[in-house]
Amino acid sequence: MRRVIRKKTSAQILGAVLLIAGLAILFFVFWKASSAIPTDAGMSALWSYILNEQVEVVSLAMFKMIYIVIMGMVLSVFGFITLVFSRQIFYLSGESVVLTCPYCKNRWKARRAMGWAECPHCRKFIQPQVMKVAA
Repeated sequence: MRRVIRKKTSAQILGAVLLIAGLAILFFVFWKASSAIPTDAGMSALWSYILNEQVEVVSLAMFKMIYIVIMGMVLSVFGFITLVFSRQIFYLSGESVVLTCPYCKNRWKARRAMGWAECPHCRKFIQPQVMKVAA
């Protein structure tokens, strides 16, 4: 069976932007948290800093860092899901068909049904009729 992949460009761009934005937010939060705590502190100190620290966003609002981490995770997940579902995969059967010329009634096998083809016997450019699927 032959596989054909159809990609939706707008959905792929949206998914990539969401994924990159989410990963950038997560990178920023962990970079800021790792620079604020000492290097000899463990993961519990990192997580307690993320849970308790507040960040000023655009001098309008204060958010806890955990909310920003959750927003980054949500954006990353939605971006990944959008990227995955922006493709449609079609499977085409690989079985051959028997085509018939409407003029000379000649029959021949082909890999797939064609809209227009040249008859191998009379050499006319015709729209062949599909007779049956060959086994």
